[in-house]
Amino acid sequence: MKASGNWLIRYKLYHIPFWFLYNYTWWVIAWGHPYEAAKAIFTTPFALKFLFYMVLQGLAASFNLYYLIPRFLEKGKITLYFTLLAITIAITALCITPGYYLSAYLNGQTIADAYGKENENFLHLVSGGPLSSTIAIMTLAMSIKLGKNGCKPNAGNSCWKRKNWKRN
Repeated sequence: MKASGNWLIRYKLYHIPFWFLYNYTWWVIAWGHPYEAAKAIFTTPFALKFLFYMVLQGLAASFNLYYLIPRFLEKGKITLYFTLLAITIAITALCITPGYYLSAYLNGQTIADAYGKENENFLHLVSGGPLSSTIAIMTLAMSIKLGKNGCKPNAGNSCWKRKNWKRN
């Protein structure tokens, strides 16, 4: 019989604290103080927005790590991989943005009132935080995955040959 703690590893639930800490770190940088960031995260309207970021970016990174990389990048389909990665990033950013509207609405505020955003245009909001943040999180996840698998920058061309990757 397996130990009851294996479910944490089997379902990769250890990623949840990692993504929480990753997002919290960026909030600390944005707010300038750990206490202010924690206060903002655990108070509305920011709590809902934080959840949108953490959950959707965690799902997107997991999709990249456990589906896109093994099926496309590791099999040498680099152009298709990066196309699907770009689509995943765009969809994730588009799905995060309604969190701004929902949290503002639940607090009886406009986007400008809740977040100080003068332009309430949906695409303007997408290009602000969600898009750049999702690109950053995907880059971090890819770096960890590829570094863990032995593809280091100083490995030179042998890494590409070993993985059967082709440079386009």
